Amino acid sequence: MTNLSFDSFLNVFKKKVDVENSGQYVELEVEKSDKPSAKVYVKYFVLVKYEDASALLNDIRSGYTLVFVKVKELREKGGMDELKRTITKIKRSADAAGAQIVGIDEDYLLVVPDFVKVEKGDVLSPSTNVSS
Repeated sequence: MTNLSFDSFLNVFKKKVDVENSGQYVELEVEKSDKPSAKVYVKYFVLVKYEDASALLNDIRSGYTLVFVKVKELREKGGMDELKRTITKIKRSADAAGAQIVGIDEDYLLVVPDFVKVEKGDVLSPSTNVSS
């Protein structure tokens, strides 16, 4: 199956096509785009209140989006009860989609689809010199 942009799709109908009376269908040529389409998306959300979580739930359910969620403002403005309630809402959608939730520091969550494996490594201190 070929992925098309909407403009490419419309251009298919603008072409003149010779139709033979003997055929039962017409095969249309499709121009391929030079730009590859994304297979996995990365999105960043900042949650300030409980209702903001609804915006990212569809992305989690799609199964093709890595979602970074900043929860610092929610924790500071709404308190721990609001934070727990919001994380529970996100966790329910993640569980239904087979996604995994990972806490990063106190301020961020990472929600990844089921085909992404998250491995927790050693914690590096700021004074640790990492050389390539």
